[in-house]
Amino acid sequence: MLTQDQRSLLINTFHSLTMLNFSSVLEHVSQSEFFVMAAVDKLSSYSDNDTGKVSGIAKLLRVSSPAVSRTLTSLEHKGYAIRFLDVQNRRNTYVKLTDEGSEVLHTEYENVNRIFGEVVENMGEEKIDQFVTLADELMNSFAYALAKTRSKA
Repeated sequence: MLTQDQRSLLINTFHSLTMLNFSSVLEHVSQSEFFVMAAVDKLSSYSDNDTGKVSGIAKLLRVSSPAVSRTLTSLEHKGYAIRFLDVQNRRNTYVKLTDEGSEVLHTEYENVNRIFGEVVENMGEEKIDQFVTLADELMNSFAYALAKTRSKA
């Protein structure tokens, strides 16, 4: 069981992590737009026709489909993404980055990688690897605990 000091430190650490916002290094899109574009790019690399489903993006980012749809509307207005319906199953909406969207994503990746490069330089690769492993384990443990709590309710 956690002591009160440990619990307080954990809560403060979570809060600090949620406050990290690298949108100041992004030139063309918001942080949420960046994440959605990156997810579209990742999912399209697995697809024969270079597209990804909105539901797949939501699952990958661990957010709701309506949240993804709102972000996609903004990306469409900027000309960075297009959505279209599956002609065989109209319940499926697919997304693809435009050529301009792909270029913007590449630029934003370069900006983000500069910051991550400095972080790795300051902390070292071994600590970064440990952090990523522990953060993933922590997220999975929290997801399990939350699901267990919800099933009891």
